Amino acid sequence: MSLQKASEELRYLLNRGYKKSSALTFICNHYQLNKKDRHFLARSIFSSHHTEIITSKKRPIESIHNQDISIDGYNVLITTEAVLTNQAIICDDSVVRDTRGIFGKYEISDLTEKALSHIYALLNQYAPSSVTFYLDKQVSHSGDLCTLIRPHFPCNTVTHVDNHLASLNTITATSDSILIKKINHFIDIPFEVMLSIHL
Repeated sequence: MSLQKASEELRYLLNRGYKKSSALTFICNHYQLNKKDRHFLARSIFSSHHTEIITSKKRPIESIHNQDISIDGYNVLITTEAVLTNQAIICDDSVVRDTRGIFGKYEISDLTEKALSHIYALLNQYAPSSVTFYLDKQVSHSGDLCTLIRPHFPCNTVTHVDNHLASLNTITATSDSILIKKINHFIDIPFEVMLSIHL
């Protein structure tokens, strides 16, 4: 119950112009929330203004047909894995995000292959003209993961994925709100996977 109340009050503060970091600290301290709950609020609760910006840039999966598509590799893969393990949420801005808090570390597993197969299936179904995956070079096993992806689609490791994707400014598969604000259009592949497995 306290998490629901905290969500409502954080949203209230954000809608009145408070900085998210300050509002989040205040709410979490007030309700004595743990690190997991803080992460949940940070990932899922946004102001109405933020939501309007994000939703205006979201494109349906059908729109990728005959378009050049860039994939925010770890972001999409980790979130798709979260969808498959029921650890993902639909946030205030209607974007699906994971709740696990995987930062700077990733281990290739059977779940990797399963998530990638769902991602490939969607991409093949809607037939973009080109698809390129981009992975953060500094994350462990990025090279191995790229090797795993390359038989299906091109994959590159780069030092700053967000900056690179922002400079390309193609239709980008990501749930990263900071990146989304820098580009014109994005698609939410984990959201589509969530729809497909719950049909």
